Amino acid sequence: MGQAVVIEKWAENLEEVTLHEWLKAEGERIEPGESLCVIITEKVTFEYEAQVGGVVLKQYCPEGSTVPVGYVIAWIGEPGEAPPRHILEENAGLMVAYRDRLKVELNEGPEAGLEAPAAPPTSTGAVPASPAARRLARERGVALEEVLRFRGGRGRLSEADVQRYLEERGER
Repeated sequence: MGQAVVIEKWAENLEEVTLHEWLKAEGERIEPGESLCVIITEKVTFEYEAQVGGVVLKQYCPEGSTVPVGYVIAWIGEPGEAPPRHILEENAGLMVAYRDRLKVELNEGPEAGLEAPAAPPTSTGAVPASPAARRLARERGVALEEVLRFRGGRGRLSEADVQRYLEERGER
């Protein structure tokens, strides 16, 4: 029987991670202790090692995705095995709750966090951004959507992008 690869709360203040790069593709065999992907947090970048061996049957987020703690990023099992269907729904629910929490932290909207939950997302993040970029934006009260528009509306935001945006607005 297969096993979910879940983003766990490795540190007390860990709320999200960015899956920077997959080191194993869907359909590839992986052994316990072998690196599956590269994870970025606010403080560290590391290779995440598989706890079980098998075949990477499903990857649940593309490279560059920022996902919350508890998110299932992959399913490792045996050839022909089907990952459980409920994982997609659970991940979507986690993303809705995560986005709502970010809205409250950024104090967005007329009654931030009080609106009805959105439909399950089709992507893993409204604005692709590194954890460090999200942290800086939260600390400075800046919406990542504004920074993305400032930068031309494409790509993943870095901490440097948020800093350039703040400098352009006359903030340091």
